[in-house]
Amino acid sequence: MVNALLDLLRLGLCLSFLTVASIYDLKFREVPNTVWIISAPIGLTLSAISLALNISSRPLDALIWTVTLIIVSGLSLALFYLGLWGGADAKALICLAASMPTRLNIEAIRPMLEQCLQNSFSLPISISTLNNSVLAAALLTAAIALRNLIDLARSGGKIFEGLEGEGLIKKTLAFMTGYRVDAEKLRSKRHHYIVIEEFSVGSNGSFKRQLKGLRLLGAENDVEGKVPEDICGKIWVTPALPFLLFMEAGLIMTVFLGDVIFCSTFIFMKSMSTA
Repeated sequence: MVNALLDLLRLGLCLSFLTVASIYDLKFREVPNTVWIISAPIGLTLSAISLALNISSRPLDALIWTVTLIIVSGLSLALFYLGLWGGADAKALICLAASMPTRLNIEAIRPMLEQCLQNSFSLPISISTLNNSVLAAALLTAAIALRNLIDLARSGGKIFEGLEGEGLIKKTLAFMTGYRVDAEKLRSKRHHYIVIEEFSVGSNGSFKRQLKGLRLLGAENDVEGKVPEDICGKIWVTPALPFLLFMEAGLIMTVFLGDVIFCSTFIFMKSMSTA
């Protein structure tokens, strides 16, 4: 009973700080450190109590938690310094790893799923949450691609006008992660787009446009000054949706569905072995 209560408290804490952080991220694209300063010590305390209560029956849990926390912290910081996500995303995942040392054991809040979804996987919750977060974010590409297909039909196939010299890989990446917005919209009011084009002046004095390609993953949200006044028409951008929203969705998916990617791989491998 005590373990179930601690699990619920830890889950409630993680959902709470992710919700608060997501709201800040949506409104201001910045999360105050107060969120992490409050949540991290509480999460660590609850985890320590849970590990202490179960030290006799599950002596390896403390070691697993320590190793997981080190790995997740290192991965989070590496992704941050590589420019692949923001500081708030890194802090959120570290707090999650600190607050969730082991798998939850609250069968009462799980739906009636297949046995493989409930008991077959033992990845740390923070890792499974990251996997599910990436999956949730990837699903957004389907909606973006659909929008671009409509734009492609309306423009007569000229969605990369001015960018004809760009390679197929860059165009494909832009097609799956971004879309076109009027340049005036980017200059006229506050928005939450990341410009995924670069502009330079050629030898003849005209502007040269290039797609950022993989560098768009580390692009900053501030677009001021990135779209020259002489540039008109449509510019390729990507929506600056906060990854914290996907992280919260990933945590909910982990609680009720398990690690979807890992589970799908397990089911596929099992079906192949029995075929």
